[in-house]
Amino acid sequence: MSTLVQIESEVVGLPPQEQWTLLTWLQGRLTTAATPGQPDLRSRQEWLAELAELRAKTRTGLQGALSQDILNELREERC
Repeated sequence: MSTLVQIESEVVGLPPQEQWTLLTWLQGRLTTAATPGQPDLRSRQEWLAELAELRAKTRTGLQGALSQDILNELREERC
């Protein structure tokens, strides 16, 4: 039996108030968690700060430039 089935069978046995409490807790956890494959908000902000720092150091890319354009520009500088 899978863990999800076990959890579901246990939740069904809880009183309605405890089910509601569990639901509320899960909703709070899910709204603050990063979606699979996506960095959490703090990681994204750190990454954007690092990108801005690299742009300033190398003077490549304009704010709002497409990532592909930035990569092409960096490749051209290497040649």
